[in-house]
Amino acid sequence: MPYFVAKTGLEIFDLCRAYGLAALLDRASPEENIPVIYEAGSFYKVEHPSDGLNKNYLINNTGWYQLFVNEPGVGVWNSLFLTDKNNWPKKVERVKKILSDNFDKIISEFQNPSFLPKISSNKGETLSGPLDPSAFKGLRGKTRGDYCEAQTKVDSQNWALAYLGGAIAGRYKIQKAQGNKWNYFVMFPVPERIEFNNFRDIKEKTYTIGLKYISVQNAAAHFSVCLAQKMRELTSSRSQFSDRFSGVFYFSMIQSGQQFKPFSGGNLSLHSLMELAYSGNPDVEKVFEVWNYLFRKGSVQGCEDLGVAITDFIMHPTLETYEKHARLFLRYMIRGEVKSKNFYTEEILREVINYVH
Repeated sequence: MPYFVAKTGLEIFDLCRAYGLAALLDRASPEENIPVIYEAGSFYKVEHPSDGLNKNYLINNTGWYQLFVNEPGVGVWNSLFLTDKNNWPKKVERVKKILSDNFDKIISEFQNPSFLPKISSNKGETLSGPLDPSAFKGLRGKTRGDYCEAQTKVDSQNWALAYLGGAIAGRYKIQKAQGNKWNYFVMFPVPERIEFNNFRDIKEKTYTIGLKYISVQNAAAHFSVCLAQKMRELTSSRSQFSDRFSGVFYFSMIQSGQQFKPFSGGNLSLHSLMELAYSGNPDVEKVFEVWNYLFRKGSVQGCEDLGVAITDFIMHPTLETYEKHARLFLRYMIRGEVKSKNFYTEEILREVINYVH
């Protein structure tokens, strides 16, 4: 049975609704029925068997309630509701209640390809923070000033689905910035075709990896390499594995006074990394090991130039960025600052050159 999540132009909101719908279907059906998320042009499509799907199975499933626990590996709800510092636990309960109470209606509506969420500036639930960074302005709670501005609002069911998906699929890296403030680096992997059970496995192995990043681009590039490395591992260990990610949505939020504001973001294509991961060449694993080393080394104070160079190369794999990162890496090797086990070999370099376009 296909379910359709029409794209509205709010990219992260749309993507998170697809993840949220997949999670809802997954918890409302027998364990062997696995949702599959597809990128389908103007839609995200979620394929799922219709047999065994019912509301009673959902509300009696302990796994459903586990999705609303705030802890790494489950859902990072406090980061998702960053701008509601005091009210986020209540909003998490509201998300759960809306989806539980309206399960039958939601399932019916998303079978219709022409179904669209209701979006306005004056009616519905406020879409804030990581689900609408382009319109994200700051705290929704009280501050010492009288800050006020119209916000993006959506109907309650699409709002709740998006926040469930955001808690499940978002990779949040929070780190100290200058002046005792905080930076939030946020990433969402975009599926080309992903089975939901595989996504849980991929998330468990990649979302916990983190460094002290020099920029959100640096964080997104490293996250992308970790994703590709995990996909290579899965395709090597399983006889039939066809899952792929097409990209990573990423953006940063910086603290300014009591408010958090969007700073920079984008969409990193994973086409070349996926092609490398699926090449079947065993030397590719060593490529990923060297790249991971460069990200680690580049996160050390005084070696940030290595981090910038490998980030530029992963995000824009041209001859120019390849030469820049290779020359810099060679300089570190000549100075004896890199151990031989982290060198590029001739075989590895062939695969790295294949990544260049």
